[in-house]
Amino acid sequence: MIKIELKVEVNPTEEPEKIIKVLKNFAEIDQDKIIIDTISDNYYLYTTTVEGRGSLQSLFSGLRSQRTVESARKHLMGKRREKNVSFMLNKQALFMNKFHFCHSPEESPMGPVWVRIESEDITRVLEYLVPHTIKGKPQEVNYLPE
Repeated sequence: MIKIELKVEVNPTEEPEKIIKVLKNFAEIDQDKIIIDTISDNYYLYTTTVEGRGSLQSLFSGLRSQRTVESARKHLMGKRREKNVSFMLNKQALFMNKFHFCHSPEESPMGPVWVRIESEDITRVLEYLVPHTIKGKPQEVNYLPE
């Protein structure tokens, strides 16, 4: 089973509805399942978890429409662990439905969205999500990850 955890800090100048939109641009999020923790005065951390293959659909489609599968593959494969991969996305870009990876939190001025994808076979999930490319064209695999 694929499980994705999303975390995003909410700054005092940000509207909570826009942060929820950011999360929903990544996956179909049940708003009632967003956990809101107070970090400090007017700073919050929103955390939510989604499960299943469908939770990858927006990222899968977005990387292809942006033609960034190859660079995403390099980024994600470098962060792969035994049963998970963790990475950051630019919050402002994700608000606009764009998937821009961050190497450090400072690359996203309003803070990044932290993403953790877990699976018993994370390599298989990544081969589906970001397959090898030839001349920039993804060489899609013939399976769907579980």
